[in-house]
Amino acid sequence: MTKGQFWQSASNWGFLGGAAFFAVNLIGWGLRLESSASSSWIYELMLFVAGMALIIYTGRRNARASASAGYTYGQAVGFVFAMMMFAGVVYGVGRFLLVNFIAREYYDALNAAQLDSMLTIYQNTPQYDAVLDMSGRMVRWFSNPFFLIFGSVVNFVIKGGFLGLVLCAFVTRKPDFFAAHGAMEDERRSE
Repeated sequence: MTKGQFWQSASNWGFLGGAAFFAVNLIGWGLRLESSASSSWIYELMLFVAGMALIIYTGRRNARASASAGYTYGQAVGFVFAMMMFAGVVYGVGRFLLVNFIAREYYDALNAAQLDSMLTIYQNTPQYDAVLDMSGRMVRWFSNPFFLIFGSVVNFVIKGGFLGLVLCAFVTRKPDFFAAHGAMEDERRSE
């Protein structure tokens, strides 16, 4: 796989993966899975399974495409990191649209509830003013598209990268020495 093919494939699969992760996010929003600690694990599990499926599928696909040349662990991990970077961009854009336009009321209410519970905890402590100030800044950050996209890229690269470190061991393929040797023999015969 050339560098151009590598980045083209990583961006294509990253776009599809980011769209799939955002679809999981929409399902989580629709079922209100993010709003309580008792159900948020279902949402995280859905993202985890989607990530595993994406990494395994693309890894096996790339290994088959590079049949005689082989597909090393390093190539697989590098592809996962690049793909997750693109997926993070797509997911971050979708998340920005969801939080700020599609479901603004829901996320405003969720943020207000979380802020109220946090302020209740720190109500009679010296850190109350600092927590109040930081909470206001965090709400503004989470409505900033650059913060959401950058945070999503970092999140996906770290989570997807660690997942890829494990799963890529199962998608590698050793080079087929005899196929490469046979191609060289065919070349000599044709000369």
